[in-house]
Amino acid sequence: MVADEVALTSIFGVSGTLGFHEMGKQIHCHALKTGFSSDLGVGNSLISMYFKCYNMNDAIKAFNVMPSHDIVSWNGLIAGQLLFRQGDEALTVWSRMENASLKPDTVTFVLIISAYRVTNSNLVDRCRKLFLSMKTVYGIEPTSEHYVSFVSVLGHWGFLQEAEEVINNMPFEPKASVWRALLDSCRTHLNTSIGKRVSKHILSMEPQDPSTYVLVSNLYSASGRWHNSEKVREDMRQKGFRKHPSRSWIIHQNKLHSFYARDKSHPQEKDIYSGLEILILECLKAGYVPDTSFVLHEVDEQQKKNFLFYHSAKLAATYGLLTTRHGQPIRIMKNIVVCGDCHTFLKHVSVVTKREIFLRDASGFHCFVNGQCSCKDYW
Repeated sequence: MVADEVALTSIFGVSGTLGFHEMGKQIHCHALKTGFSSDLGVGNSLISMYFKCYNMNDAIKAFNVMPSHDIVSWNGLIAGQLLFRQGDEALTVWSRMENASLKPDTVTFVLIISAYRVTNSNLVDRCRKLFLSMKTVYGIEPTSEHYVSFVSVLGHWGFLQEAEEVINNMPFEPKASVWRALLDSCRTHLNTSIGKRVSKHILSMEPQDPSTYVLVSNLYSASGRWHNSEKVREDMRQKGFRKHPSRSWIIHQNKLHSFYARDKSHPQEKDIYSGLEILILECLKAGYVPDTSFVLHEVDEQQKKNFLFYHSAKLAATYGLLTTRHGQPIRIMKNIVVCGDCHTFLKHVSVVTKREIFLRDASGFHCFVNGQCSCKDYW
């Protein structure tokens, strides 16, 4: 059976989401043989797939060989640069679009505004001008998604008060996502005064969202108010709410190997846990200090460390080390943002094992090499 352009586009999408690079390459070969690679939709999905599989070179090559481009092609190129946290390169693509007199759409502006969050230097003034020019110059009315991006940029560079003022002066009722963007910056910059105000807005807007309860519980826990935190979690349990569990996975021998925290369902569970215990000891010798502040439960210090040691990212990294040859990089995918302790741990793993570790989480790519991360510890 010959897969048509619709099927190919779908398979590229799945391969990219899973980070299944080998499968994506095989289907790319199939598209070339069947002549569907010149289809615009197939080309656009190919760009996205290669970027998501940490293959920037082939993603850019796929863009360059396309016989024609549309705005989705250009947006895909910008989005890929943002996955790699390369804001300056994304702005270069934006300049190419402007020089070619290409008309941007609403997605383009969400991406370009976001690019100013990951530039090498503070370009907030340029970002403000762009945001204000959306309606006057390009005829595009800013939506909640644009405000999320703009607030994230202001918050990233420390303009928390201005970000709060921007939200309060929005021409329509701000969604919870806009407030969450500011709350994330408050967490990063340790601004509890604004953070408390923001959390109240989110709570009043999303009383049925499980993540809202987790958010409030975490805020109480972080400030040592364990009793209040447990009351929120108990309320959450009584209402039957469950938070979205953290999950990490690795592709090995064309199979997906998935892990949850303290997961013991894998057939090689004993080898993985034994290997992780050795890895923890080596990292502790190399200077790794478990950050128990990421365990938001009122338990003793040793129990907190046990919670930390068996997070899904650590299990996936250990499995990757056990199943790949020395010198090969480890590639991990994660469905949510990696926690700070796992991030620190993987930096130490890259030192003690002399291996490169690539991790894609909800914030983009992390590349751990010789104790450093490409995100510069800001994600």
